[in-house]
Amino acid sequence: MIPEYDIDIAPLTTFGIPARAAALVRWQTADDLRDALADGSLPRPFKAIGGGSNMLFTGNFGGTLLLQDCSSEIGSDGTVAAGMELDEFCRLTAEAGLRGPENLSGIPGTIGGALVQNAGAYGVEIGEFLVSARLMNLNTGEVMTVDRDWMNYAYRSSRLKEEEDRFIIIDAVLKPQEADALARIDYGNLRAELGNAAPTPMAVRQAVLRVRDSKLPNPAVVGSAGSFFRNPEVDPAVLTPEMPRYMLPSGQAKVPAAWLIDRCGLKGRRFGGAMVWESQPLVIVNASGTATSADVVGLENEIIRTVRDRFNITLVPEVEHV
Repeated sequence: MIPEYDIDIAPLTTFGIPARAAALVRWQTADDLRDALADGSLPRPFKAIGGGSNMLFTGNFGGTLLLQDCSSEIGSDGTVAAGMELDEFCRLTAEAGLRGPENLSGIPGTIGGALVQNAGAYGVEIGEFLVSARLMNLNTGEVMTVDRDWMNYAYRSSRLKEEEDRFIIIDAVLKPQEADALARIDYGNLRAELGNAAPTPMAVRQAVLRVRDSKLPNPAVVGSAGSFFRNPEVDPAVLTPEMPRYMLPSGQAKVPAAWLIDRCGLKGRRFGGAMVWESQPLVIVNASGTATSADVVGLENEIIRTVRDRFNITLVPEVEHV
């Protein structure tokens, strides 16, 4: 474990926004992490970066980024390293005929980041499959094992999201459903995309990837952080007749943020080098390749203000601002 200093953050994130970190530590094992914590020369705070797919660095980071180097394997008991790519996990489980994670196919980032965020798509959230996770306390170096209940999962939220400056995930045990479980294909246009094909885990995965590719930018080509805003949960009193909604058990209504942004005529809107993606207005992209964090934040604020003025609904970013 050899620390690197004064690191360019842009290549470590899918947004590709310029910023620098004081230090970077690439780790593999819990002992590596413990050694890093004990190294008094490394600048604080420590922060896991994973795939850098849900992050916007709004300036230089004065602490140490933690990046796990690991193999892309699933243990016999379902254990996966936090640094494993989420899409690779989806591919391997679909090939094994296991059900559930195929709906998450194509989401960039790592297992660790997905578990913190409770990443979800097409009616599925990764928290559903968590059995347990090993965490390290960044303050003490203590390793603890927690279960799904401890994580306190909610929509794009978890206990770890509130305490991620305190803990880092080492690995996790995930248990998808068996192949005879019902395929969840009634979200969006998945059923239409499948056509007459049997909804096997692999067929659903391929349908999800086709739908995503038709709407979302490839981060390797156009920088983005995926869905920028959460779908707001609102009091039904603010709904208009034409507004799509999904009624929640709490009595609140979940409204598609993309619909709100689209109705405000913001597709293709630019602020400096940042732009609202024309095929999916929930996404802000680094359109010029040279966008700054100020460009992204400026566009973010314009979207929030415009949607609030028209619909009396305040959008909340899903992307973490560091």
